[in-house]
Amino acid sequence: MGQDGVMIRPRLRYLVLFLSLGLLASYVSVNVLTSYSYLPSGVAISNYGFPLPWETVSGILCGQSPPQPHQAYSILNGPCLASCCVTTYNLAFLLFDVLFYVGIGYLSLLSYHRLMRGIDRRASELVSNQQSEPEEFANVENEDQSSY
Repeated sequence: MGQDGVMIRPRLRYLVLFLSLGLLASYVSVNVLTSYSYLPSGVAISNYGFPLPWETVSGILCGQSPPQPHQAYSILNGPCLASCCVTTYNLAFLLFDVLFYVGIGYLSLLSYHRLMRGIDRRASELVSNQQSEPEEFANVENEDQSSY
């Protein structure tokens, strides 16, 4: 490949850093509620995680006796879940979330290096294109200063 088509091979420390940040970002993303739904049996299902929901919490709504229509749950009983909740984890979605955040970190590093390489190239072009002062102008200035 040419000079412009060179890809950056991340060092091991960058991979460890991006993997750590990806795990941290995925762990923090479990606070994002991505969907909330009701089943006809009265079970509420909440999915957490971004961009893919990797944690699912399902449970029976409080005050299920007597049965009420789905629209009345939040109004009459509140969205509280009983202590019989079941939490499940989708590890494949967790892996994709981590890889998503690692990819964001790698692309950020790649664009930063390309930006810096472009700035360095433009700065070196400006320095090389800068013309030095011709000698005859320098001699005229020296003669003017010596006459005083």
